[in-house]
Amino acid sequence: MDNIKKSSISKSRSYTACLSEAHRMLFDNFRVIFSRTWIYFAALAVISAVCFMLYTHTMLYGNSTGQTVAMCGFSLLMLCSVVVYYSRVMFLVNGRPMKWNIIRGFRLAACYYAFCILVWGAQAFITYNYVLIHQPVSPEALMPLAIAFNVANIVIGLLMLPYVYAAVKYFIEPESKLRHILTSSYATGLRHWGFMFMAMLPAVLCVLLIALFLSIPMLIVITANSYSVFGVNFIGDPTGLPSYFPVIEGSVFALTFFIWAYLNVFVIFVGYFLYGSIEARKKEKKAFLKQEQLTA
Repeated sequence: MDNIKKSSISKSRSYTACLSEAHRMLFDNFRVIFSRTWIYFAALAVISAVCFMLYTHTMLYGNSTGQTVAMCGFSLLMLCSVVVYYSRVMFLVNGRPMKWNIIRGFRLAACYYAFCILVWGAQAFITYNYVLIHQPVSPEALMPLAIAFNVANIVIGLLMLPYVYAAVKYFIEPESKLRHILTSSYATGLRHWGFMFMAMLPAVLCVLLIALFLSIPMLIVITANSYSVFGVNFIGDPTGLPSYFPVIEGSVFALTFFIWAYLNVFVIFVGYFLYGSIEARKKEKKAFLKQEQLTA
């Protein structure tokens, strides 16, 4: 966008340069970014806070039909809000209408969740047959299967890293097709897997450490609520929480998620510059091969 000061995207950069440029673009333009995104980020934070409170309440106080319906509704609403969130961030760098970005965002989300359902379904099918064959099965006997699934999920997560490039490309280039994400775009990202890993790992770790530190108030609120429930249910003590505690809880959750949303913008910007660097390297390679053909 014209209001966002950006370095040239068509430039081959090292992974450290991608991190540096993403940091610079975020903090040099933070006021403009905040003014153009706060309402979207606030909506996501409030919806996430309500959803998290419902899940916490269910774990501490038990479930009911009304709560199940509410959790399903807010979970679906949160997924839609996440898509709008990413679409708004990409709006900052591609300058295209929100409707265009949201449509592309929902297409990517549909592919992602379809893949997750496929993986979870396969793991559930394997677990069901394992229990059916070896029943009765103790929790200890299921431990090797759980370890195998965790290892498989880590491998799958690493293999999905090239989709960072593919997703950004789908948002940036209007002529990019959804089917290319599963073919040529993924293949290009896979060839630069090491480069992407070296940039995304420190970016994600940095954001996670800051997010963990900022989550201390939220953890304190959850701990206080848990101890209160334990005292009431198992010791018979009266609850020591004030009547306005849910307001405090919701406010702390919403503020924490709101800050998290802006921290994650840095990771998205890193992916944006990774895409630009990979595209620049592709052009340089084509130009080099063409020059070799001419001189041959």
